[in-house]
Amino acid sequence: MLLPGLKRLLIGSWEHKGWFSLAVVGAMLFSVLQIATSTVIGDVTEDVVVPSFAAGEPLRAALASGVLLIIGIAVLRAVTVAMRRALAAATQYSLFQTYRNRLVDVYARVPLLWHRRQSTGTLLSSMYSDVEATFFAMAPFPFALATIFMIVYATVVVAQIDAVLLLVMVGVIGLLIVMNIAFQRFAAPIAIESQRLRAEVSEIAHESFDGAHVVKSLGREDTEDVRFNRSADALRDNGVRFGYVRGWFDPMIDALPNIGILVVAALGAWRISHGHLTTGNLVEVAYLFTLMSLPIRSFGWVLGDLSRTVVGGARVEKILTVTDTQTYGAQTLPPGPGVLSFEQVDFEYHDDPATLVGGDEDTHPRRVHAVHEVSFIADPQAGRRTLAVVGPTGSGKSTIAMLAARLVDPSGGRVCLDGVDLTDLSAAALTADVALVLQQAFIFDDTVRDNVTLGEDIDEATLWWALETAQAASFVRSLPDGLDTELGERGGSLSGGQRQRIALARALARRPKLLILDDATSACDPSVELAILDGIRREMTDSTLLVIAYRKSTISLADEVLFVDDGRIVAQGPHEELHGSVASYRALVDAYEEAAISDALLEGQAAEALDVEEAR
Repeated sequence: MLLPGLKRLLIGSWEHKGWFSLAVVGAMLFSVLQIATSTVIGDVTEDVVVPSFAAGEPLRAALASGVLLIIGIAVLRAVTVAMRRALAAATQYSLFQTYRNRLVDVYARVPLLWHRRQSTGTLLSSMYSDVEATFFAMAPFPFALATIFMIVYATVVVAQIDAVLLLVMVGVIGLLIVMNIAFQRFAAPIAIESQRLRAEVSEIAHESFDGAHVVKSLGREDTEDVRFNRSADALRDNGVRFGYVRGWFDPMIDALPNIGILVVAALGAWRISHGHLTTGNLVEVAYLFTLMSLPIRSFGWVLGDLSRTVVGGARVEKILTVTDTQTYGAQTLPPGPGVLSFEQVDFEYHDDPATLVGGDEDTHPRRVHAVHEVSFIADPQAGRRTLAVVGPTGSGKSTIAMLAARLVDPSGGRVCLDGVDLTDLSAAALTADVALVLQQAFIFDDTVRDNVTLGEDIDEATLWWALETAQAASFVRSLPDGLDTELGERGGSLSGGQRQRIALARALARRPKLLILDDATSACDPSVELAILDGIRREMTDSTLLVIAYRKSTISLADEVLFVDDGRIVAQGPHEELHGSVASYRALVDAYEEAAISDALLEGQAAEALDVEEAR
């Protein structure tokens, strides 16, 4: 732990060497002033105090000069302490910011599947507690480095005074180092477990908050409370263990310099009696031991936190060295509807333990072949501008949507837009030309305007056009502040259908060449869904549409239907043709239709019951 931890701190200090160097300078000035204080006190004792006792009266002028000199040094020491602490804090918090920004950069550039293999709570824990653990020891680190200089300087000073007292000093320093190393060995396993438990507590808390509707609706509050308390208790017990270990070592480490002073006093009196030492020399060395207690302890603080530095740094470094990133080309596309083509596309999901933050490295990867040799073309000029992908649950529909949006890359084959492989498009071209709207619409804790624009410069006319096409304009106008209404976390003030329409307007406002709807209107009424799809077909004439569909009314609007099962396209053609010739397709679509009718009836009955209750 010692060498890896120090290496991590030195790398961090070099990254912000400006602040850190000034902090070390401040700490070294403090160390020099510490030793100067002991020298001045020794000289005052030798030249003022002892002669005053010998003369029977104080030497007032010399005593006043000595006092003023000591006060002046004390003021300078205070200034250097403030300088060192402020600059060390600036270094530490700058490192927090630097590494958190780097983690965010990684989170942004890794593929979607990488995020799916991670626990959100663990990633949040890495962002906060792991980064802080990595550089927690940075605050006392400049002082600890200056302590090395101080020890060397003090050793030279004591060596010039008396060799016997030098042996005491070397012995005390040696024991302090040995005890700090022993503390490291006891504390390191506890620190490792503590970081793991922090991530676990964060993960459980995040799951409980994120799944609040499930917990509340199923009455599982007590179960979640027990689950959280179990991990929180384990973290507390682990912290108590760490405190117990530190409780044994800290008093012993703090006591060593004081024991050294007693030994120096006893040996010093003996050395004075034999004429090898003066009273001033003894006072100087004894006071030097007193002053060195805190600086030497600062080195112990750094050593005591190195286990956290190593553990937290390893967890952060594992994320920063992730190589599973998407690369982009430099090509762009001309305006107009895009021709989407899948050419013998294969894709398999796999959980690679090496990519799991804090995961079990011995776990065997789990692979699921989701798409097999899928080939099709959506070509507006050939009369196939709107394609509907239909299939049972788990058949690969959403995977096809993600491949078309390049949220994932195929394991084999190619996905092309206008004949250009999506991997050859620039990141700007891909996000400008391709838009995906998912069933689970994510709404940011921001205004309607910012949720649609996401910071892009989109004029208000285009905003209202997108909202009108998504059938969202009417309810947005009824909001208290219209486009500037705050929607709350995850759009909590909106219904599911309203959230979907805001997310749809977000995609429409960019007028993409390829618009992919993965059951993006499932929470809307059938009449609203039809109005949305009809509006998109009418207004988005420069866009090719790929729709993951369930309702028969939606499917019938497509120029062509891809019937998918077990990751393969088993039938392809117009809806009427497939409905009449493919029994499995007909059974599936009719079952979806019957389910939709049942849901509508249930909703109608619930509404009637509510009306009766209100009438009463």
